[in-house]
Amino acid sequence: MGIRSAVALCIWFVLGASACSGEDGATGPKGPEGPRGDTGEPGPQGADGPKGEPGEPGLPGEGGSLPEGTLNASCMKPCHSFTGIVEQWKTSTHFAVFVANLDGAEVPTWTGQTPCGACHASDGIEQRVDGNMGHGLSANGPVSLDRGQLNYITDGAGLSAPVTYLGQTTVAIVGCNTCHNAMENDPHLSGDDFKTGTFPLRVPVGANDEVVMERSSAVGLGDGTNAGKYGAGNACIWCHKSRMDVTNYIGTTNNISSAYWGPHEGPQTDIYSGKGGYQYPNLQYSNGTHQTFTGTGSTGNGCNRCHMPPVTENMGIGDHSFAARTSACSGAGCHGTINNFDVNAAQSNTKLRLRTLRTALNDRKLLTRDGTTPLTDAQLKDEEFALDRSMPSYIVLANLAVPAEVAGSLYNYFLTARGSGLSVHNPKYTTQLIFDSITALGANPGFCAPERVCN
Repeated sequence: MGIRSAVALCIWFVLGASACSGEDGATGPKGPEGPRGDTGEPGPQGADGPKGEPGEPGLPGEGGSLPEGTLNASCMKPCHSFTGIVEQWKTSTHFAVFVANLDGAEVPTWTGQTPCGACHASDGIEQRVDGNMGHGLSANGPVSLDRGQLNYITDGAGLSAPVTYLGQTTVAIVGCNTCHNAMENDPHLSGDDFKTGTFPLRVPVGANDEVVMERSSAVGLGDGTNAGKYGAGNACIWCHKSRMDVTNYIGTTNNISSAYWGPHEGPQTDIYSGKGGYQYPNLQYSNGTHQTFTGTGSTGNGCNRCHMPPVTENMGIGDHSFAARTSACSGAGCHGTINNFDVNAAQSNTKLRLRTLRTALNDRKLLTRDGTTPLTDAQLKDEEFALDRSMPSYIVLANLAVPAEVAGSLYNYFLTARGSGLSVHNPKYTTQLIFDSITALGANPGFCAPERVCN
């Protein structure tokens, strides 16, 4: 071996031996991160930790606001919600009559300077309360215009005549402002929510306020008769009456002047009060228990008790459909649970009795539907009593001088037929009127009435 080879071998030996058996060297710099592996399956959920202590309540936030043009539900109650007063009213006869006569031929007669506007004009009640009604110059009346009276006695002849409407409206509608005075608290103008009691009725409705109906105490007088104290029900009575002063209307002899002779449609007050029929001399007339519903409170308000029971979801305000509810009868504890108003078959019996009276009147050629001929056999058998009209005397000459007792029978027939309810408003009084009317015509009633002598 040469000297160079020996030296090289020696160097390799020294370096190699040092690398294999010497101490570790310093760690080099970190290399670049490799690609991330796939996510593994989640581990099991740990146990819930202990519940923390409640924090302090936060400060109240700023009041919110509705977008422009959005109606607030609170401002819609109780009138304009889906089941509110306006929607109830749209199911009533008041609304139906309004719609049926829009632009009709009758509207000018209802709202012109005629008697009709006193009830049918949109402001008829307002005009009457204010005393703005036309009437003849007479010391006898109308003495109680502020309590709903409609008739006065003309000078000289002692004849009864109706007041006339002097307002300017051309709208024949019984709506909100007809019965209520909303001018001072109108939420449509103020933007305030409705508050109970802010829409007061226009007519006097205090516990001691009475309404005057047309029946006067004696011939030649126009004093009327106090119908009773019915609280909020007084508002109904201002219009729902016969309009005729039966005392002065039926004389010793009577000329049935037209097919519209007799009481006006809707004379519920005359029946309900037990004071408005043609009452035959020397006979006693009486009422049922419905007439005890007077004044205010849970047992009062007359008409309202059955026709306007409170609606709980509508702020407890009465139902403005004005439809009588059997629930009002059951809830009052009078009749128990009933499904209709034919209590003790009173309505069924009244139909039979009215048919007997109708036949007796038709035999005297006093009834018609077409204005010229008596009722047909089919009409005599139907139950559309309110459609019957009086046969004008000039068509049947023998009727030119109808005596009082016969004219009274005709008047009572119309009063019952047009008063709706088929005796429900006053069963006892209705039975007496029909019994006396049939008897006065010389026919056999076929039933007996309270406080009458029957065979």
